Amino acid sequence: MLMLMRIAASCMLALTVTAGYACFAVERAGAAPAEGFATDRIKAVWARDDGPVASGQVRRAWVWGPGPFYTTYEPFSDAPNGSHLVQYFDKGRLEVNDPDADPRSPWYVTGGLLVAEMVSGEAQMGGGRTYHLGPAQVPVAGDTYSTPGSLAPTYATFSRLTGRQADHTGQPVNHLLSASGQVGTLEQPPAQVRLVRFEQATGHNWADVFRAFADSSAQFDWLYTLGYPITEPYWVRVPVNGVPGYVLVQAFQRRVLTFNPANPPATQVEMGNVGRHYYLWRYADRHPAHLDTRYQVQITVGPAPRRSTSVREQIEFTNTTGQPLDRVVLSAIWNHWPGVFELQSASANGPAAPTRWLYGVNLEVRLPSAVPVGGRVSLQLAFRLNPRTVGGRSAYDPSTDILSLGDMLPTVVPWENGGWSYFPYSELGDHGYYDAARYIVDVYSTAGERLVVGGTGHITARSADLTGWHFVADNVRDVAYVISPRFVDPLTDADMTRSVQGVKLLAYFLPQHRTAAYRQMELVAPALAWLGTQVGPYPFDTFTVAEMGVPVERTDAYAQEYPMIYLIPTQWLGLATTPGTWTWHLPVHETAHQWFYSTVGNNQRIDPWLDEAVVTYLTAEYVRHNHPALYGRVWADLTGSADPGRPVSSSVFSGFASENQYTNTVYDGGALMLDRVRQAMGEDNFYAALRDYYTTFRFARATPADLMSTLQKHSPADLKPIFSQYLGY
Repeated sequence: MLMLMRIAASCMLALTVTAGYACFAVERAGAAPAEGFATDRIKAVWARDDGPVASGQVRRAWVWGPGPFYTTYEPFSDAPNGSHLVQYFDKGRLEVNDPDADPRSPWYVTGGLLVAEMVSGEAQMGGGRTYHLGPAQVPVAGDTYSTPGSLAPTYATFSRLTGRQADHTGQPVNHLLSASGQVGTLEQPPAQVRLVRFEQATGHNWADVFRAFADSSAQFDWLYTLGYPITEPYWVRVPVNGVPGYVLVQAFQRRVLTFNPANPPATQVEMGNVGRHYYLWRYADRHPAHLDTRYQVQITVGPAPRRSTSVREQIEFTNTTGQPLDRVVLSAIWNHWPGVFELQSASANGPAAPTRWLYGVNLEVRLPSAVPVGGRVSLQLAFRLNPRTVGGRSAYDPSTDILSLGDMLPTVVPWENGGWSYFPYSELGDHGYYDAARYIVDVYSTAGERLVVGGTGHITARSADLTGWHFVADNVRDVAYVISPRFVDPLTDADMTRSVQGVKLLAYFLPQHRTAAYRQMELVAPALAWLGTQVGPYPFDTFTVAEMGVPVERTDAYAQEYPMIYLIPTQWLGLATTPGTWTWHLPVHETAHQWFYSTVGNNQRIDPWLDEAVVTYLTAEYVRHNHPALYGRVWADLTGSADPGRPVSSSVFSGFASENQYTNTVYDGGALMLDRVRQAMGEDNFYAALRDYYTTFRFARATPADLMSTLQKHSPADLKPIFSQYLGY
């Protein structure tokens, strides 16, 4: 998606993460800036605990870190909407479990029990339910937790040391823990440390240096920030600034505390980077389930002037989640607007099924009985759409009689990390984050009205009087259609078609916009050909370009891609497509999304740079390769507003102040990053990596690690410094 406001103006690369030594309010050389804060309340907690460090008023270790580096929503059944907002910091995670609770409560924003989860190997999903990932094989301390053969014990090592202990108050701390988990005695510890308090709640003893740190510091509430100790303190031998040395480590529910007597007094006691460690443990592999989903849809379009539409939808998939399913979550974006989406009935495996709305745009369907692993789920929905009369991608334009059915279909959200992955509505970014699936879609008119329909899928049949259309689409993530009795029918008008490398290009436009349709095809066709050669073959047999009616609201005033279709606002058709201007390269951008978003999928809410940055950069590359004289102008247009104040990897929920800031960060900044990557790799290696990435993750959901590791695999140069400068993780 390219916004109008913007136009007008297997390894997670953990090598960049240190374990928390010398963590004053000074950014690491080449490190990306922090993301923005998702809510004012999360910002207030950070400002209370780390504001003085960030401002330089005090010189001490961070409580959380310079700012958040990853923002998402995670499954959590105890939250009212079944998931909760979380922001990861170097040292921990802040979360809002109930956005409707009293924001004045000190527990409105809480810290996650990250260490307890990594040690136990169970990610908490709420309601007493956990998702088994296994204890984290991530070293708890040292210069970097990715050093091969690290001397440091891991969280998995500590999983064998959580059993209750006796009260040993007053005894010296001289136990030495090896990386293999052996506990011995350190005859001459580097500092005299004693046990000073027995915590009855968990059955463990505090080291005096850690208890003094918790008691004497006014910077945080120790129970809120640390939780209770879950192990005894142990000396460990780890590399610090490249030199092996002894460090005292103790695990608490929320944090790991370290004591290094060789450090300056202000930072002898520090908090380990458990937020970074947990992110690596949980997100290095998102454990996706591939559901083999099939949709059969019947759309009946009502007459003008409202075009109210009835839809019957059947969804079938196999439970490959690894656990019994008691509910299914569907994204249904049209319910965001009052009165637009009317659910009439829902059934699951036969009987009527209870439903509820999550965040207003996600429909939860309760299954009458749990479906076992390997069992088949069958849902039937009946609903009515009452389109808004605002034009754009998901509404109706009465002035042109164009109905645009983008994002209109309730679609099963992905299953990953032990739960359904769904999000609130956002005006930033795109809504689609779905598995590739098979769709069979029939579109009918009422009262025998002739309609011309274009969109996702191959048109395998249509009635002679154009009252019925039949589409079949395999391996697409969602579907979108434009419908109007006024469109020129490209299936009977050869001027509204082109052929590109075996792909049939179809144009759906009003008769008065024929010339504009020809021009759009002239711009799209060479982009289809170049991308097919440079990245990989376009995987479908048709591609549609269509006008989508006049948007009258700001949030609809942009061009939009869906699988096998690119939509452009009607009023843009009157603009000159002068070579080098945004109207000239916009079709390239939207066409490139058929490779990145449609074919290689990604989470456009949480990792929007994976498609938007890549597509923006490929737009510039298309010009560089095919129109070099115009490259300077286009490159300046696409990157001249890059915002260095946020990481390219920012989520749409990370507190962007405006659409401009979002696009300047993700699109522009991402293109700058990829240009540096290409130059470091070399031209041939860069495009070999893109082809590898496209082929490997075709019809799958890719992650940041997938793209970064693929680029690194083909690169003779170390790309980590570039990624570290632009990406928060």
